[in-house]
Amino acid sequence: DAIEIIEQELLRSGLDINLLNSVQDGLSRVVNTPLGASLGNLKLNQLGNDRRISELSFDIPIAQKGNSIQSLDVANAFNKDPHARFSTSYSESLKTLNICSRGFLNGSIDLVLTDRSDLKDARWWVVDWKSNWLGNRDEKDMSTDCGPMHYTNDAMEQQMLLHHYPLQAHIYLVALHRFLKWRLPNYSSSRHLGGYIYIFLRGIPSESEIINKNHETSIPGLIVEQAPLQRVLELDRLLRDG
Repeated sequence: DAIEIIEQELLRSGLDINLLNSVQDGLSRVVNTPLGASLGNLKLNQLGNDRRISELSFDIPIAQKGNSIQSLDVANAFNKDPHARFSTSYSESLKTLNICSRGFLNGSIDLVLTDRSDLKDARWWVVDWKSNWLGNRDEKDMSTDCGPMHYTNDAMEQQMLLHHYPLQAHIYLVALHRFLKWRLPNYSSSRHLGGYIYIFLRGIPSESEIINKNHETSIPGLIVEQAPLQRVLELDRLLRDG
């Protein structure tokens, strides 16, 4: 059962077995918190096996028949959908990346989910777990406290930018786009491609800490964005053709 798995993982990691209750509380928060934004009241605990795929691995060949891909090309792709999050200003930092544009781009998406049970009309989303620590430290640089209050929208956005998570999210969306195009009958990117969800595990609040019951504003620990379709399709073309 869940308790046995948690105990095994604590022991395997060399952590105090007495952390069991804390881990259970953290997991309960993650699966019981509404995702908010365009996903409204949807919670992870509502997803059956028919609505989720865990650890979806992918291998994308990089422009094997076309010209090599430069960092400027990737940056220009992010200038598509300029009104979407992480566009023009983020593209400037992409220009500094050193890109290896041969071989295969491979990875594994933590979770893929659908926003409804009818798969013909459902939108598909990629989910990535993040354990980034945001909080306070004392004069000896020792951690003192860390919780939902530290995982504001601005603080999480800074982490996204610092670690190039937006690029990761868009690569995942390209992989999902290709997967659905191959597997989902009558697939349409505008109809079926949902977006990306970044869950900062340490920042998820308890039910009593979620003040806005209508979820009209962002919830601590959650970045939920709809897929910028023109950007995703341009990255898909770039990876295919160079």
